[in-house]
Amino acid sequence: MANPLVSIAVPVAGIVAAQIGNRAAAAGWGAVFGEDAPTVKAQKAAQKDAAQRRKQAKKDGRSKAEIDQIKDPEDDEPIWKMLLWATVSGVILQGLRMGAKRGAKKGTERLTMRRPRPNRG
Repeated sequence: MANPLVSIAVPVAGIVAAQIGNRAAAAGWGAVFGEDAPTVKAQKAAQKDAAQRRKQAKKDGRSKAEIDQIKDPEDDEPIWKMLLWATVSGVILQGLRMGAKRGAKKGTERLTMRRPRPNRG
């Protein structure tokens, strides 16, 4: 049976590593490309903004052709950037997560390991 501290520490380490890795990857993306990283959250926000602009255009009485020209900026994103982000956010973050889990498991086991009884033969 596994030590309960190990079974608590390992998933927590994975979650923390994923959060830190996501933030670091997004910051690195911003530093390299000068734009927000194409995360799911950013894509949903862009879709919501485009829908809001279309709705406002309808209220303003613009023509159907003008409303159809309002597009989601994420649709113009090059495919290589999407593939690069998928690689960065998938492979690299999974590696960070696995490393954190292994380190937490070894560290917690080492801290909670019982010493063998002394040999008093």
